[in-house]
Amino acid sequence: MIKLRLFLLSSLLCLTFNSVKAESLVILPFVKGSFAEIKNQHQGKPFVVVFWSESCSYCMIELAMFAKYQKQYADVAFITVATDAFLEDEVVQSVLKQSQLELKQTWVFAEQFPEAIYADVNKRWRGELPVTHFFDSNHQETRHMGIIKEDELVEWLSAQSIQK
Repeated sequence: MIKLRLFLLSSLLCLTFNSVKAESLVILPFVKGSFAEIKNQHQGKPFVVVFWSESCSYCMIELAMFAKYQKQYADVAFITVATDAFLEDEVVQSVLKQSQLELKQTWVFAEQFPEAIYADVNKRWRGELPVTHFFDSNHQETRHMGIIKEDELVEWLSAQSIQK
């Protein structure tokens, strides 16, 4: 009986811990104006905005690559935006967990017509993925279409650490 109680108690603690951990990720609606909001939140600091989709295999490769360098370059914020409109929270959490990116918040498209968001982010963007926006501490933006090469990512991240 005591073993059963201990098992139930440990199971409950595991469930509680996992619930708290999963809930610590805040998923925000990405609408027209959200990109400007992100840029304003990170003024004076280097950051990367990664747009991804659950059906984009190259996006999954990139997310995992960013996770690989996230701790090494902790002074650079990684922000992810799922372009699948109204994507369920469980799917977002699963993708980020699988990629091993550790984020406190992420964004998901929340407009019925994503074309309005595309134009708000970049007038020439039509939704192609992956697309990544790099912002240095001077707020200079570099937009990269397609999967970024790992050596180019490391070079950019290293340059941001030197600029301090």
